Amino acid sequence: MSLNVLVTGASGYIGGSIVAEILSLKRGGTLGALVIHAAVRSLEQAQSLTKLDVNVFQLNLSDETAVTESLLSNDIDLVINNATCIDPQIASSLISGLQKQREATGREVFFVQTTGLSAFDENTNWPFGEVKDTDNVYGLERQSRETYVVREVDTFVIEQTKKAGVTGFLIFPPTLHGRGSGTWNQLSPQIPALIQASINHKQVYKFGESRDATLAHVSDVAKFYGQLIEAIFLGKKLPAGEDGHYFLVSHVVSWWDIMDRLAANLHERGLVTTASTKVWPSDEMAAESVGVPTRFAHSIWNSSPKVLCEKATIIGWKPVWTGESFLNSLYQEVDDFLELGLPKSSLLHSLKPVSGHDMN
Repeated sequence: MSLNVLVTGASGYIGGSIVAEILSLKRGGTLGALVIHAAVRSLEQAQSLTKLDVNVFQLNLSDETAVTESLLSNDIDLVINNATCIDPQIASSLISGLQKQREATGREVFFVQTTGLSAFDENTNWPFGEVKDTDNVYGLERQSRETYVVREVDTFVIEQTKKAGVTGFLIFPPTLHGRGSGTWNQLSPQIPALIQASINHKQVYKFGESRDATLAHVSDVAKFYGQLIEAIFLGKKLPAGEDGHYFLVSHVVSWWDIMDRLAANLHERGLVTTASTKVWPSDEMAAESVGVPTRFAHSIWNSSPKVLCEKATIIGWKPVWTGESFLNSLYQEVDDFLELGLPKSSLLHSLKPVSGHDMN
């Protein structure tokens, strides 16, 4: 089959790495008939992608009319939305456009929403403890959606895709690390922000409770998306809709172990005054130091969702990175930060109040 794929956030950390992975599969012949379209916000982002084998355009994803026109004019069958997991309007515009594409062509259309495992963290008022992606995740999120905006958007996506006759998937990456393979932003929001805060304070801080971080390398996550697209391209029937939740944890490492390793590395370079860590004096100081509202500090830099990942193996996902290889690579994370600085555009910039929605 032929397939036209639109990747939103295509110049970002995850989106750019997904585009690179799809292009690699195309060059390998697996997805030779697939056409990649990339939606970005700015001219600079668009220019970074122009040398690739993709159709790039600037698009206001909140403008439902413009989104629908773009999807129809480019004959889009599959949307991978990496733009945001906290704004339902963007998801609504894309799903509505796909519905009109299905009605116009009679073909099956697909919507893939990149969301996050913070939805299953007690720091975000998740009340159900450990959860598997083979559980009734939709039902559990629906019961607790009013207490966290990510769960609200997750359930909205499931309900809207069902109503629109669109085949929907929710993909839940954990805290990501590693250098991305995109053309514009190649760094994750989490680790660089910790490094910047540590350098600013000449001290590495940690939260008072040692919790386990769920992690994956961005290359492993991008590989999952490639395998998912390949499965859709080949016409395989996959769990979707209310059953379409996929968790992507590769390894688990203590946040304190991460901070201790960062402290040792930064001290060796002379960037902090001591190799030992201290506890943040307050959540407010932590949030200000990493540049987010206070309510997000724990859910991003001290998150510990208790999840079991079973469904990704359906498409053959086998992550390469381990907890040990991650800890051993933290020196490279510092090198990448010193070379590139903070991410150009990331999750951190999207953490602003969404009109009409409680983000506590």
